[in-house]
Amino acid sequence: MTMTANTNLQAAALALAASAILSLIDNFVASVAEEAGLWQFQIFRTLFALPLLVLLGRALRVSVRPKRWGRLTLRSVAVSAGLLLYFASLGTMPVAQAGAGLFSAPIWVLLLSAAFFGARIGGLHVLAVLCGFGGALMVLQPDPAALSAMTFLPLAAGALYGFGMLLTREICADESPAALAIGIFSIIGLFSLGMVGVTALAPGETFLTRPWVPVTPRFLWLTLFQAAGAVIAVTLIAQAYRIGRPAQVAVFEYSFLVFAAFWGLALWGIATDAVSWIGVAIIITSGVLIAGLHLTAHKSRTA
Repeated sequence: MTMTANTNLQAAALALAASAILSLIDNFVASVAEEAGLWQFQIFRTLFALPLLVLLGRALRVSVRPKRWGRLTLRSVAVSAGLLLYFASLGTMPVAQAGAGLFSAPIWVLLLSAAFFGARIGGLHVLAVLCGFGGALMVLQPDPAALSAMTFLPLAAGALYGFGMLLTREICADESPAALAIGIFSIIGLFSLGMVGVTALAPGETFLTRPWVPVTPRFLWLTLFQAAGAVIAVTLIAQAYRIGRPAQVAVFEYSFLVFAAFWGLALWGIATDAVSWIGVAIIITSGVLIAGLHLTAHKSRTA
């Protein structure tokens, strides 16, 4: 087996491990929602994650200082907004459903690349986009009689997250993974501080609107578990992208949807129905098609 084949296998294994960890820890966000609101959770998650990332950066001898503050901030705002919407949806729906919207990100990357950076979209790209959106809707299964903003929150999360990933490639390619992760956690933490003030003035009962409440040991353990898992997963996926081909690594990230369904069943007895499984298959297929088209286009440009 060649060195390239070995590194691609290692990258795939790292991406699978990261997806398994993320889908596991995200299954416990609903438990966090029983203890506190989204903004309180994100503040504590940031306080736990930042020191871990700094220590990890030192252990791996990776710089945690941004090279271009303005560009990193723009990218961090976009990704953070997407992740906050994703976490908000986790308070009301299973991880597999919320993840289906978040993993519409490659579709949005394609559309936004055309809109902002002049990328050309061919017929197969259009087909992949339409199939991907159709698959996401099959998993979300919106009820026309009960449509609300929360119904499409995961798709909005995917759009913002995808925009952030596009900015990563276009304007932050020379930043270290540690710096990128610290930027995201910092923006989320700062925004959450502001939202704690808003919910204090206009409190509510939902995960999004709940004001600050007394901290419980269960909340602290759940949040520490989530933060530590996120730091480990971010490190694994960063290494996967460092040693493997990005288009191929991205395909293995779709295993998140399968792992999320598995953990939902194993932990909470939540079974994924046949329609949702078909939607997951369509999302993965569209992602593989988009990745293949990107890889083919890259080879033709470098030939």
